[in-house]
Amino acid sequence: MKRLVLAFFLIALSYPVMEKATSLQPKVEGDSKVYSYSYERLILTFPTLKPLISDVLYMQTCYLTGNDIFNQWRERKFSKEEWETNFHNVKVITKLDPYYFDPYYFTGSYILWRIKDKKEFLHEVNITLERGMKYIDDWRLPFFIGFNYFYFLGDKVKGAQYLKKASDMEGAPYYLKLLIPRLYAQSGKYQLAVIETAQELKRVKNEVLRKQLERRLKVLIYLRDLNLALEKFRKVYRRCPNSLDELVDKGFISKVPEDPYGGKFYVDRQKCTVWTTSNLRPVKSSTPSSQ
Repeated sequence: MKRLVLAFFLIALSYPVMEKATSLQPKVEGDSKVYSYSYERLILTFPTLKPLISDVLYMQTCYLTGNDIFNQWRERKFSKEEWETNFHNVKVITKLDPYYFDPYYFTGSYILWRIKDKKEFLHEVNITLERGMKYIDDWRLPFFIGFNYFYFLGDKVKGAQYLKKASDMEGAPYYLKLLIPRLYAQSGKYQLAVIETAQELKRVKNEVLRKQLERRLKVLIYLRDLNLALEKFRKVYRRCPNSLDELVDKGFISKVPEDPYGGKFYVDRQKCTVWTTSNLRPVKSSTPSSQ
């Protein structure tokens, strides 16, 4: 009963608070739909109500975003500039209440995709999520940072480092432990990928994941050794080998190993590296299996 009374009290209180917060919105030029909030003005006006104000502003942000997504009665959708203002407002919300998880999640899962064209904003997203990690113990925050690094910013090594942080936290999905060494391998850090996978094998208790890691480790060792052989060939002949068979013919490897995933190792002559057609994923057989 007390909780119900408190809930009604907070709802009643939110109306004047929202009205006051709305009055603090600056005037915007043209037909913009998004107002920019000032953290300094808000804390001066509501010095003791910061968590409540963050709730109110986040609800308004979600309302505007929902209208933009479904866009049934709007003449136009948000511009890139309005999404940038939306991101600014979410940063204000997280400063008002740094323990409020939802705005961080909204930033990493949705706003990130809307402001991906500007590199400086992508870095600001990571700064915001990093700040959230100081207050909230949730694997999704370092996951979003890692995803931003390897997918949008093109830094797979840093992406793998943050995914490693995420994978070690409670509730993280097991597939992150397979993605981390792949990112290292795609960055040419084969030995790092081997070490990471071998260390994880020592800790893992899930038998299904263990088998997947064992297969991944075998492929990574092949890739590491084949690329080392390729580098030796380059130093001797000052060119990239035409194929892996040439490494065999010249005595740099005894034979071309089989990819446990069902693909084939090959020389990528543009990058002059060895990779596999499986891309470190199981290759589906084109022939039907016998029953």
